[in-house]
Amino acid sequence: MTGQGPGAQTVVVAQLADQMAALDLHLGVANKPGDLDGLFAHHVLSSVDVSFAWEVNPLTAQWLDQHTDRLRHAPGLAVLGFALYDFRSHRDLGMNERLVDGLRDLMRRDPFPADRTTFVTDRRQLLGITLAALVARDALLAFHSWLLDVLHDSRFRADDPRTDLARRHSLAVLTDDPAPLGGLAGVKNLPELCMVHWMSIASTARLADPAADLQLIQRRILTGLLRTDIADLSTCDAALVRAAAGRIIDASIDSTVLTRSHVGIVLRRFPAAMKRWRWDDPDDVRHPIRWEVNSEREIQDIVWIMLRSVFSDLVDEEPLPRLGHSSYRADFGIPRLGVLIELKYVRSAAEFKKIEKEILEDSIAYLRERGTYTKLIVFIYDASASNQEHDVTTAALLERDDIIDVIIVSRPSQLPAPGTATATPAAAFTPRRSRSRRSSSSP
Repeated sequence: MTGQGPGAQTVVVAQLADQMAALDLHLGVANKPGDLDGLFAHHVLSSVDVSFAWEVNPLTAQWLDQHTDRLRHAPGLAVLGFALYDFRSHRDLGMNERLVDGLRDLMRRDPFPADRTTFVTDRRQLLGITLAALVARDALLAFHSWLLDVLHDSRFRADDPRTDLARRHSLAVLTDDPAPLGGLAGVKNLPELCMVHWMSIASTARLADPAADLQLIQRRILTGLLRTDIADLSTCDAALVRAAAGRIIDASIDSTVLTRSHVGIVLRRFPAAMKRWRWDDPDDVRHPIRWEVNSEREIQDIVWIMLRSVFSDLVDEEPLPRLGHSSYRADFGIPRLGVLIELKYVRSAAEFKKIEKEILEDSIAYLRERGTYTKLIVFIYDASASNQEHDVTTAALLERDDIIDVIIVSRPSQLPAPGTATATPAAAFTPRRSRSRRSSSSP
């Protein structure tokens, strides 16, 4: 939209708003309990605001009674996969057991019949069955392996690029290994671009150059959306387009106000956010809940929640180019800001010296190519509460020009120190009345 006058920009914004409204209207047709198109759309549009309330959840006794026969076949199993994965807070009414039984039956059938009518080449069914494999993994690990074999089978034939992308997405979900996607310069098809965009957001695709590729994809998606007749889109494609457009517009609004300094601002709110971190006193509540923070993994989870709520393009475990025999992954990356975030967990005052050395060495490997990422932000969780070490470490790390911020936070008082089995919550942690009220819903 560069170079357009205010009048032209107003027209474009109005057209985008009209297209978004048309997409919501189009999706509303499939917004019914147990509708496979609707469940696919709901899953793709998770965390995207739409103008209607979702009504696709089939986890009711009435739906189960009316559709028992469907649960022995792939479409019905896909419905259960979506439902039990996306609506996990609902009582399953015995559907987990029905899902396992149905998946056992599915394993006995040929996934590539002569008539080519198979769940493997139906994006909706494939995604639902993939989610079903995750839901049933503990009860039926063999299905997870069977589905991987099916997706690798040489008989798989994709009728269009989106079907192949769906296969690669499912493989990434099952193996936790993002699919490398290149050659995007020649991709012009709007739904295909939106599928790639969704996979990148879901961390099931790894773009060759996240910043440049995402910018290209986003520009083509918005341009394509303005030129598309929404009525010509299938429900699946409409969901992908709506998800991409919604996220791109939100990100473009954020980018006008968010800078690298905002990352540090958010991370410095960590101590205040931990005020409500649960570590109940067994004498105060009937069913005490204690959220342990014992390693870097838990810190990664907390920081992800904090940053993802602000930075829509946050990337988890961003893989970086190899250096000699070694490969590197930064904890998080924000491509449009060109920033990597490295997290560390410190157990004692003596560890700070070692952590300084690790970070300084890693920063050289992380930023040596000056490609997508050019700056590093360091976040250290000090479980030992050795506050006297913080300034020394901060000053040492900031001597490097490419380390632009260092945030060091101490363990909140309600959590026990490393090696301590129990700890009594601080008196000011949460009022007794409020704490008892929250515990009443505990299992």
